[in-house]
Amino acid sequence: MKILKLLLVGVLLTGCVITDDGIALNPPGPQVFVCLNAVTDDEALEFKSEIEDEPFKDDRLDKAQRLAKDRCFQSRHVITVMSAMQFESNKLEIAKFLYLKTEDQQNYEDVVDALTYGSSKDELRDYIDAMS
Repeated sequence: MKILKLLLVGVLLTGCVITDDGIALNPPGPQVFVCLNAVTDDEALEFKSEIEDEPFKDDRLDKAQRLAKDRCFQSRHVITVMSAMQFESNKLEIAKFLYLKTEDQQNYEDVVDALTYGSSKDELRDYIDAMS
C-alpha cells in the first residue's frame, strides 16, 4: 500500500523527486521539501546521549553524521545534537552538515546563536548564505 501511495504521490506531483529523506517538490519558484523521516524531540535527546558516549571528538562527529543519515531535523534538534560536541569546531561542522537536513531553515539563526565564538557564527552564516 505504501508503494501505491508513493506512486500516486509521484504521479500527482509532477516535477518532484523522491529521496531517502522525503519528497522534494520542484515547481517553478522555491523548492519545497516534505520530510518522511523527521527526528522527534525524544530521538534528538537519544542521539545526544549516543554521541556523548563516544570518548573522542572525531568519533562524536562521525557518530552524529551516521545518526543523521536519512533523517531531517528542526533547528532545536540541531542545537541538541551540537550540545553533545566537546569542541566549537565540531559544533560548527555538525551545524553545517545538518543545515540542508533542517526543515525550518528560517530558524537557523537560533543554531548560529548556540555557537560560542563570533568567528564560528560568522562562518556558519557565510555557509548558509552560500547554500541559499
